[in-house]
Amino acid sequence: MYSEQKPSTPVLTSTLPPLAPRAFLLALTCALLLVGCGSSSPNTAPSLPDAFPGHSIDQIRNQITRGTDTIQGYTAKARVRVRTPDQTQSFNAVVRHRRADSLFMRLSLFGIEGGRLLLTPDSVFFYDTRNTVLRVGAVEAVQKLFPAPVSSDQFFDNMLGVLAPAARPKWSLQSDSTLYYLSDATDRERYTVDPAHWRVVRYEERSPTGTVRQKRMFSQFRRVEDVMLPARLVFQQPSDGLRAVVNYEEMTLNPSGLSFSLNVPEQVPRRRFQ
Repeated sequence: MYSEQKPSTPVLTSTLPPLAPRAFLLALTCALLLVGCGSSSPNTAPSLPDAFPGHSIDQIRNQITRGTDTIQGYTAKARVRVRTPDQTQSFNAVVRHRRADSLFMRLSLFGIEGGRLLLTPDSVFFYDTRNTVLRVGAVEAVQKLFPAPVSSDQFFDNMLGVLAPAARPKWSLQSDSTLYYLSDATDRERYTVDPAHWRVVRYEERSPTGTVRQKRMFSQFRRVEDVMLPARLVFQQPSDGLRAVVNYEEMTLNPSGLSFSLNVPEQVPRRRFQ
């Protein structure tokens, strides 16, 4: 929920649709875009590594994280589709994302800009261009609209599709003919890993009773500047009826001069994002 404490204020110098908070979600969804094929190249289907299925949990985690810790930001274009209990909408998004702190997205539909969204570690700023209103709130409010882990320190990795199991003891490990399956000691977190790409292709978070709270799926892998990344990301919160699909079309890793300015005129009124 949004608290009355002042959120950290970025440089606000403009926009989003009359869809207000829900448009923001869509915006976020779009912004939450990730990889595409801007500088990507098609791949032939990779084969399983010779050591499969004999890798240890540490080896699996090391393979997943190899080469991804140097990615500190990206820009991308994406097509996003968001479904809530009330509506389903699709948007195009131009996204700028920096690991350290911020996600910016410009949303449009049929070539017409609808708004601009900025997420910081604790706040959301949604400039509704059509209604000329800036909506401000706590970042947790976005979680109720967009089912990605926006308030988690794993947000960047999830949006890029390079999430990995945490370095902790007591993961259980199983395999079938092509995949590894990891689960924690309580069976609350489950990772499915494709060793041909060394990427997580499915993640689930469950309640103590076994109900799926969070589900994330990653597919259509391709190389972007020599890093294997998914072009399609699916985020779900089944109990809340939330589902978002992000399809990346173009992406550049570690671009210089990322800008997160919303370009909001001073006279634009502020409203609570809720």
